[in-house]
Amino acid sequence: MIIFYVLMVFPITAVVSFLIYLPAYIYNKKKYGKRPVVRHLSIYCFIGVILSILYVTVFMGGIIFHPGYHFLNLVPFVWVKETYLMGFAKMIEQLFMNAVMLVPLGFILPVVFPSVRKWWKTALCVMVFIFGIETLQYFIGRSADVDDLIMNTFGGCVGYLLFFLLNKLLGERKWWKGALNQ
Repeated sequence: MIIFYVLMVFPITAVVSFLIYLPAYIYNKKKYGKRPVVRHLSIYCFIGVILSILYVTVFMGGIIFHPGYHFLNLVPFVWVKETYLMGFAKMIEQLFMNAVMLVPLGFILPVVFPSVRKWWKTALCVMVFIFGIETLQYFIGRSADVDDLIMNTFGGCVGYLLFFLLNKLLGERKWWKGALNQ
């Protein structure tokens, strides 16, 4: 699965991200003038992260507009008491992957958007984004699970923690300030 993503999905995501960012780059160049390359790279990575998350959570596996099956879990941490049909080990792996998947978003959001450079703002943005995805998943034949929302938000907070630590460590470096548009 990871090899498929690296060989097939990543290059497509990279090209689509470039095509999405190109008009923004041209507009921003006219409006703000020349910006550091690392700033452009951070915005480009943000687009790639969003597209990757959307691919994994919405498009991978197909979309069914009139599914015969809807799964909705609104009970937090129900997996502690009940094992899903997939088995305990697979369920724990899925919870872990839900957290890891959102670490890049939690890191790149405060890099690109100065307005979310507080942990709770980053967490709120991640939560709203994931809530939208979970809602959409319910209607396209996938499961909507509050535990996914919790683990994804936790992963976003871990990503923010990485941003915070790197910002403390690299805060005065010119290239880091360029990435943060400072």
